[in-house]
Amino acid sequence: MTEILGILIQLFIFLIIFTFPFKPEVLNNYLNLKRHKFDLIDSHALNIIFFLYVCLISSFLNIDIEILFKIYLIISVLYFFFFNKKNFIYKNENVILFYFFILIALSIFFYISNNLKLEWDGVSHWLEKAKIIFDKQNLSQLAYVNNKPHYPHLGSYVWGLFWKNSFLELEFLGRLIYVYIYLVSIFLVIETCKISNILKKIVLIFFILLLTFEPYYFGGYQEYLIFSILMIASRFILSLEFIEKKNLKIMFLIILILNLNLWVKEEGAIYYLLFGNVLILISKYSNFQKIYLTFFLFLLVISKFIMQKYFIGNFGYTHKISLDFILYDLKDYHIFFIKFYNILIHNFIAFVKHPLWILIFISIIFKLKLNYNFKTIEKYFIICLIINLIIFIAIFFTFNDLNLYLTVALDRLLFQSSGFYLVLILYFLNNLKFFKK
Repeated sequence: MTEILGILIQLFIFLIIFTFPFKPEVLNNYLNLKRHKFDLIDSHALNIIFFLYVCLISSFLNIDIEILFKIYLIISVLYFFFFNKKNFIYKNENVILFYFFILIALSIFFYISNNLKLEWDGVSHWLEKAKIIFDKQNLSQLAYVNNKPHYPHLGSYVWGLFWKNSFLELEFLGRLIYVYIYLVSIFLVIETCKISNILKKIVLIFFILLLTFEPYYFGGYQEYLIFSILMIASRFILSLEFIEKKNLKIMFLIILILNLNLWVKEEGAIYYLLFGNVLILISKYSNFQKIYLTFFLFLLVISKFIMQKYFIGNFGYTHKISLDFILYDLKDYHIFFIKFYNILIHNFIAFVKHPLWILIFISIIFKLKLNYNFKTIEKYFIICLIINLIIFIAIFFTFNDLNLYLTVALDRLLFQSSGFYLVLILYFLNNLKFFKK
């Protein structure tokens, strides 16, 4: 009974703290979007991004996580009751979706509480970091963990923070934040699909959840955090379609959202640099503005290495990418084609394991066959997808133990980025009459 109460309190806390500081009116007024209005779920997602940055900054300042949590919670409660209460639920459709969200969240929360096993990466890489945060030790102690001390720490920080400030101080209660952010990102990106029928919207949400729910990754892995951040980024990238003027505010916002991936996992740097640079290149800003945005994008990368080196004392990447391995393989065509064949086979296996990828490809193919015109923003996601897959294929050529990494890493890498391309499916559905009714 106490665990049930602890789960309910944890959900209530998530609902309250992520109402602060942005509400839809503030968001719409600040970003000056004329042909598009952000809703409650948009502001809720952006509040999550804001909170993650608060956690990141607080980690380097070594602020006591209990004091941080209490102050943030008190401010959020006051803000909710005095400024945001009327925006929490204000339409019948939102009431239904809200209760559906609560039902799904509690279902997964209780599922995790009954399956407490932490998987390999959760135990060997991330739990020890989360325990350091839980014990309120100095951030510099992360440099002395037994395995991969240079791994980014943001995911472990929020895990440890909610673990320490949970009602019962149970480890799994801290991990529920990953579930919550995942669900918010799903509900957020579904708004891309122009469905007026609430039942159809619920069915679509449930279908996407079935395709993307992988209990194994909730066993301490950071995959869902990157998956969710990328989905939130994709939603705001789509808003560029509705910008009538060259609004730099939304571009800086997108870059800041993507930047969080740098602090979650090593491969987050690939997503950040790829999605950010391509977006800047295809944008309609002036050359000077593009240079300005690119400078800002790379400045955040440099800042990440400086801060990690100064405050933690350790930085770097596990795998050093070297062209020597690729050039060596190219000299022996037999070895090259064997490796290429193995990589392709494991890609297909990963696509089957994560069928969202299959639907993404089907959506692109059907759009081509039906002669639908691709919008500029759709072309952006397709370009990113192609480069994304090429980079992953090239990177695996640099690994000595190729078969091991293909088995344990490729499917997770493909899962992380699949959420970013979910919008391609939703854009295709927007062309179907069934979903317009």
